[in-house]
Amino acid sequence: MKFTTIVASAVAALSFGTASFAQDYPEMTLRYSSNIPEVVNTSSIDTYFSSEIEKRSGGNIKIQHFWANTLGGEAEIVDLVGSGAVDLGLIVMGNQASRLPFSAVTNALPVTYTDGPTVNELTRAIMTEDPAAKAELDRANLHPLLFRYLPDYRIYCTQPVRTMEDFENLKIRSYGAFVPKMFEALGAIPVNIPPVDMVQAMQSGAMDCTYMFNSAVKAFKVDQVADYATDLSFGVISAHTLFIAKDKWESWPENVRTLFEEVAADAEAYGNELIAADEAKAVDAITEAGLEIVPFEEKDAFKEALPDMLSLWLDSMAADGKGEEAQATVDFIREYN
Repeated sequence: MKFTTIVASAVAALSFGTASFAQDYPEMTLRYSSNIPEVVNTSSIDTYFSSEIEKRSGGNIKIQHFWANTLGGEAEIVDLVGSGAVDLGLIVMGNQASRLPFSAVTNALPVTYTDGPTVNELTRAIMTEDPAAKAELDRANLHPLLFRYLPDYRIYCTQPVRTMEDFENLKIRSYGAFVPKMFEALGAIPVNIPPVDMVQAMQSGAMDCTYMFNSAVKAFKVDQVADYATDLSFGVISAHTLFIAKDKWESWPENVRTLFEEVAADAEAYGNELIAADEAKAVDAITEAGLEIVPFEEKDAFKEALPDMLSLWLDSMAADGKGEEAQATVDFIREYN
């Protein structure tokens, strides 16, 4: 009887301790905006993040997901997050390069970065250590939380691309200001459109190729319009970064901020493993879907034709009167990379 009482008391104490631990976190319901559909593989990074926040907060902090820009598009998302209208928002920094050029440099530049986890670390370092990047994020009232990368970009076409000559006048999907410069240097014609429009553009003949990565081919149904892939890599980039309004972040209790930082670190590690594993499986998936992976025969000539994208970025920043700050950023990247 005495032993039973001790056990019951211990269980009660444990239950009370768990309840107290959960009650250390305020009750919050947060809105989380994503620019991509839930079916895209990397969206599981976001659901992992939100489920872990809820679990580790004892259910006190809940996160509601809104997919595919349903809370606001690329033109509004910086201000929606910065104003606090959206609690947590994924932002494609390359689409904000005119407003946030220093913070966008790891997303905007192709053929510059080669390793995914390293580009995550570099992006974090730029946004938290580079004076120019920090200043522009402060002006937008943005605090970065979660980083991820996109794996090696490639092209998927209606015709094989084997040599440099095959790039001539090839209409290829691009985006931003610097991907078009890369394709122009190769002799191709860049077509800037969002990913959601690329299948229709290829069906209509407005594009010959799209610019994507292997593990996104089936999710975006590129396999329905492309017959050929290539073994050429155009490098990795940072993907959309998760932000919260800086003043909102600073208003949260320290234990809540610590929780979010710990879960973000775990979600980033989860994402690194997920992206690498999915990309490793994707080659079989796209060949089973009927795409032929065409070996490129002139890789040295390809490398020689590519411009130094960091130098192009530096030139554009200098033309905008920000050359000195940009040179410091470029030096930082070259040393880090």
